[in-house]
Amino acid sequence: MENKKNFLRGALVLSIAGAISKLLGAVYRIPLARLLGGEGMGLYQMAYPIYTTILALATAGVPVAISVLVSRKETEGYSGDSRKIFRVSLVILFLFGIILTLLVMQSAHFIANNILKEPRAYYPILAVAPAIFFAGLMSVFRGYFQGQQTMIPTAVSQVFEQLFRVTAVLILAFLLFPRGLQYSAAGATFGAVVGGVVGVIVLSIYYLSFRSKNKTQGRDLKYSGATSMELAREMITLAIPVSFGAVVLPLVQMLDAIIVPGRLMAINYTTSQATALYGQLSGMAAILIGLPSIFTIAIATSLVPAVSEALAMKDKKLLNIRINNGFRAGMLISFPCAAGLFILAFPICNLLYATPEAGVPLEILAFSCIMLAAFQLSSAGLQGIGHPEIAMRNLIITGIIKVILNYTLTSVPVLNVRGAAIGTVTAFLIGSLLNIIYLQKLTGVVYEGKRLVKIGLVTVIMTLGVKFIYQALVGADIHSHISTLLAITVGMGIYGLLLLLLKELDVDMVKRLIER
Repeated sequence: MENKKNFLRGALVLSIAGAISKLLGAVYRIPLARLLGGEGMGLYQMAYPIYTTILALATAGVPVAISVLVSRKETEGYSGDSRKIFRVSLVILFLFGIILTLLVMQSAHFIANNILKEPRAYYPILAVAPAIFFAGLMSVFRGYFQGQQTMIPTAVSQVFEQLFRVTAVLILAFLLFPRGLQYSAAGATFGAVVGGVVGVIVLSIYYLSFRSKNKTQGRDLKYSGATSMELAREMITLAIPVSFGAVVLPLVQMLDAIIVPGRLMAINYTTSQATALYGQLSGMAAILIGLPSIFTIAIATSLVPAVSEALAMKDKKLLNIRINNGFRAGMLISFPCAAGLFILAFPICNLLYATPEAGVPLEILAFSCIMLAAFQLSSAGLQGIGHPEIAMRNLIITGIIKVILNYTLTSVPVLNVRGAAIGTVTAFLIGSLLNIIYLQKLTGVVYEGKRLVKIGLVTVIMTLGVKFIYQALVGADIHSHISTLLAITVGMGIYGLLLLLLKELDVDMVKRLIER
């Protein structure tokens, strides 16, 4: 098992697993879309948002709550309480998972016929429902291991879950295709169940190994005297705000799908033009913004138990160091990503989508890389100190501001789809500032402003270098796609070299990432 004190290494492990899972999740859609076509993919996509929304509401807060409590109890020396938290959480999610699965299965007819207005969506919804049960069990295991600051089980289970899910999606969709599109789409959604089963098996193996190792070392279990009911109540209290917060963004995105095209049509865009602009915003630009979050979410996940442990130790210096190291790692990633997506917005969209005009919203939306990272990391800090309700409240405020600004700014003719991008950046700027202020008030952390300014200056120099190199290569008659890739590569080199020279990325930091 990895060094419990090294949350940066844990973040690296989760980042790699997240990147692999994202890649697998993107690649399988190509053959699936070729098999099912637009209509079949529509049936497949109808079932998934229902599953993911219910799943987020039911389980999103569980890993965070368990990791905070386990980290706290382990630091206090009550390893018996940690084991008790795991067991009671497993019982709760086992029962809750069965109830939710049965409810979704019973409601499948109603959802398909009355909400989605597509009777053929019944089978895909029915097929994906059991995945809720297995995802709930996985959330308990992952929360327990994260509380132990052992990220490898979570990472390995994520990769295996996704690998088996993708394989099952393609095989089942192909085998059931002759029976009809609804059955083929149902086979595809059942892939989530297969992935869930495999994920639970992998995590169970790690758990048995972890218990066996502790027995071999003769580790005694100590208890604080808290009952299982008290620990369960504490877990649920911490989990509920995070879970409710997890559904805010999906709901806001659903509202965006109504608001943005509607406001564009209000300023005389045709339905097809408004739909195309919204597609460029949400289906192209926003996808690129989500890529850096693979790494920042991993850092945030590792930061939660690390902050909780430092707080339980009453070590303010360690708490200060860990919060700042989390922000430092997040900004080292988000700053250059934001700058690169801004300065090469049009060439990147041309390279990836053959739609350079998607660079219009991307130029502005690029800055949300930084805002999202700051929001995720500050939320992790608040969750780690046991105040997830503050992060949830600020996320709701962020969502409301985003909806208001998107509605208002998108209908300004000179802004059009840029207005929605400005609304997103502004909303998350306000949300992250609220989080950062509350975190400082509650912990007394002293933020390393000078260090962030230094990283910012390095990013500006890199950006100027990337722009010069791209323009020089295009001016030399080298194709835009090749020029874009070369400029990005050279930019990464400039950024890394300057960080090394300024000792913002030093050998000691690299050692901390790979040490055991």
